[in-house]
Amino acid sequence: MFAERVRQDLGPLRIVLIGAFILLVPIALVTSTIRLAISETDVYDYAVRNYGAEKASDIPESELLKANQEIRHYLNDPDSGPLAPQVVNSAGETETLFNARETAHMADVRSLVQLMFKAQVLAVALALTAAVLMVALGSVRALAAAALYGSVLTLAVLGLTGAVAMIGFEAFWDRFHGIAFTNNLWELNPRRDHLIQMYPEAFWQDATTVIGGFIALQAAALGIISGLYLLFTRPRAQTAPPEPRELPERDHTPRPRLAPPNPRHYVR
Repeated sequence: MFAERVRQDLGPLRIVLIGAFILLVPIALVTSTIRLAISETDVYDYAVRNYGAEKASDIPESELLKANQEIRHYLNDPDSGPLAPQVVNSAGETETLFNARETAHMADVRSLVQLMFKAQVLAVALALTAAVLMVALGSVRALAAAALYGSVLTLAVLGLTGAVAMIGFEAFWDRFHGIAFTNNLWELNPRRDHLIQMYPEAFWQDATTVIGGFIALQAAALGIISGLYLLFTRPRAQTAPPEPRELPERDHTPRPRLAPPNPRHYVR
């Protein structure tokens, strides 16, 4: 009786937890996947190797790959010094890879990346806290339902974003930069600036597609697991007990009594 009263009192809290968890699922999935991509050197090297960076920059690929290590470390470590990679160009001359405009833009990029890292940690922590509280309140199925709805919300957001990007990625990419940054330092010249030569728009379009697909796979897996749990743990309908059969009323009408058998009837 007391436990049931506690559940009723905590009803609004469970609604808040479920709603928060649904909203946190897409944030946690998106930021965690992007953080993984930013932390992987192979992503940077793929851009240099597959989009003509060596030819566009007139810098040997091996030098650009070395610079990738410094760029990755710069973005992931908020305490690292200024970004100033030195490379040897095709003429054998040592030069600073990025000019002042590119360096300033990379500082803005690191600030944005570090802000996203903090949002990722907060979103994951809050989602785990909400999940533990829901289970503690005896609502494992509520957690599964929230995870299912969260995965659906993630797929819906990805679908909408993907549709907008497919209409015109260049306009979508420019709009993103206009929202993310308060200046126009991101407007670089592909004929002159090494940063955009190393990571051209074609790379960002492909990377966005791959990252979006990976997030969609995670959301789909979460939705399938949650849906299967809800399916196999659903309460079974209780069958009603059979209704008692009414016995026919006993006939109390007196019947005529038969005479006892005569023994002589059985003797020939």
